[in-house]
Amino acid sequence: MTLKIGDKGPQVMHLQSALKAAGMDLPKYGVDGIFGPETQQAVRQAQQQFGLPTSGIAGQELLQKLGINPNAITQRPPQASVNRKVLLFGSLTIIAIGIAIKTIRRQ
Repeated sequence: MTLKIGDKGPQVMHLQSALKAAGMDLPKYGVDGIFGPETQQAVRQAQQQFGLPTSGIAGQELLQKLGINPNAITQRPPQASVNRKVLLFGSLTIIAIGIAIKTIRRQ
């Protein structure tokens, strides 16, 4: 399997999660399942770190170095569920702060 600019889906999410775990930065879009310029740059950084040619295309060798088994990718990586939990917690926190502010204003 090869992943490149324009690819989308769970395979790209797994790649992005593995890149982040390896210390590559995806500051603007994160793990979004879309192989765009930000992911391409992270792939180039990972390729350089592992001593591979810096093509910006995630081939079999890079995927193996990142610990990705392309045959095992069938769903979103665990990172996606963590993001949902963080978003839910953040939303609940904002709601709680809003309630606290309304309570204080009434007093």
